[in-house]
Amino acid sequence: MSLKPGARLAYAVRRADGAELMPAGTQVDIDQLRQLIQRGIECVDVLEEETRDAAQIERDVAAATERVAHLFRGKSNAARDELAAVIAEFRRKAAS
Repeated sequence: MSLKPGARLAYAVRRADGAELMPAGTQVDIDQLRQLIQRGIECVDVLEEETRDAAQIERDVAAATERVAHLFRGKSNAARDELAAVIAEFRRKAAS
């Protein structure tokens, strides 16, 4: 596991029975890291700090929108347009 002390959990860590071990947002310390290892938990999602400035985020969103438009170029129909809109929204959120 490459998790380091100080990382913040993106999602709650749960046991196999669904009971919560650590809530989302927990900043993991060395003792909690040991607990995860002892329980055999090999993977957790962590929050990452945004390093892009607003202009870069705007460029990334525009690029994602353009890629979807390119994929869905050509003849369209209602179902295809709906799918394109859903994918474009997903890509915009992922890029921002």
